[in-house]
Amino acid sequence: MKWEAWRALAKDEAHWQNSNEKGLLKAEYLDGYRLRLWFEEDLDISIYDLDFYPLLVEENPGQALLPLRDQERFQFVKGDYALIWPNPETGAYDEAVIDLAPECVRFFCEQYGQLVKEPQRTVAA
Repeated sequence: MKWEAWRALAKDEAHWQNSNEKGLLKAEYLDGYRLRLWFEEDLDISIYDLDFYPLLVEENPGQALLPLRDQERFQFVKGDYALIWPNPETGAYDEAVIDLAPECVRFFCEQYGQLVKEPQRTVAA
């Protein structure tokens, strides 16, 4: 159901017309299937903790993400604009890489994650 909500939003072209996702700056493995995720914002950052267990284990995330059910593979994560799991054997970004677009990750963070740090809002003078 969570993935269905994302797929519906992803198909909505009107939602993306004025979108300006800056991307992920960093991803840190916490424990289990939980990650801490740093998003770039205008002049600041936002930080979320997100438990991927419901997304990867309780639901069918799709064939491409099934290898992430292996916690050892899941831990080998990077934030480099997108959320990336490089090839676990070589560390390379090759045919074994798994990645999620930053818009997708932000959607799940905002819907199901825990906000750790809200970005400071700047006021124009």
